[in-house]
Amino acid sequence: MQKVMKDLTVQRVRHDIVVRTIIVESVEKLANNYVRIRFVGDDLIGFVSSGFDDHVKLFFPQQDNAPVVPQLTENGLFFPEDKPKPAARDYTPRAFDQKSSYLEIDFVLHEQGPAGMWAKAACIGDALVMAGPRGSMVVPIEYDWHLLVGDETALPAIIRRLHELPDHAQVVVVLETEAPQLQALLPPHVNLQLVYAQRVDSQSHLPQLVRELRLPDGEGFAWAAAESSVVKAIRQELVDTHGLANHQIRASSYWRREDESEKQQ
Repeated sequence: MQKVMKDLTVQRVRHDIVVRTIIVESVEKLANNYVRIRFVGDDLIGFVSSGFDDHVKLFFPQQDNAPVVPQLTENGLFFPEDKPKPAARDYTPRAFDQKSSYLEIDFVLHEQGPAGMWAKAACIGDALVMAGPRGSMVVPIEYDWHLLVGDETALPAIIRRLHELPDHAQVVVVLETEAPQLQALLPPHVNLQLVYAQRVDSQSHLPQLVRELRLPDGEGFAWAAAESSVVKAIRQELVDTHGLANHQIRASSYWRREDESEKQQ
């Protein structure tokens, strides 16, 4: 019998930038440091997000909680000069329902920083301006196995990927969070191997956990997202310990320790 060749090419898709105003429909606190917010609004009609780790840019108003809507020009987004420019942060569209036109975004809460402070105080009816995603990376589901590694900031993308992978896919998740109950947010999957560690200090154990993994046989794809230095160490383990090639790895810095209040998701 002739072996069927699988197309394992990662596809990169570009999207037209669209500026949208989105409205808070619900706020759900899932842990002391983690909130899920559902947004609705007519502007979500036509929203597209093709990759599980896509990012949209959210603009957080600096005063009066009133959104400042930029104009989209050939040179990018232009904000009115007579108003304070909002702070911009990148977030993963955790879930989007085209039929109902709602978008869910998870926020890791912090003592400081415009995003965390806004999410802490968010109420039904509040508005945010959103742009993007600019593009998507679509990773084939046909790999023999999938490795997903990260902390709280990576959790929305990990959840989304688990939802889209078929039951027969072999999946290994390495997750480290401050709140153990966040494990329960992972959707059930028939072939899921979960390695979990609770973070009790600022020292991440993710690189060590990746080093100690026994990965499934076959050709796999590894995705990781966390603090910049942690992700660098994870990538090194994937190459040196597990022998993965660059085309089998996507490792993204979602935040830097010196700027902990500005984590993206």
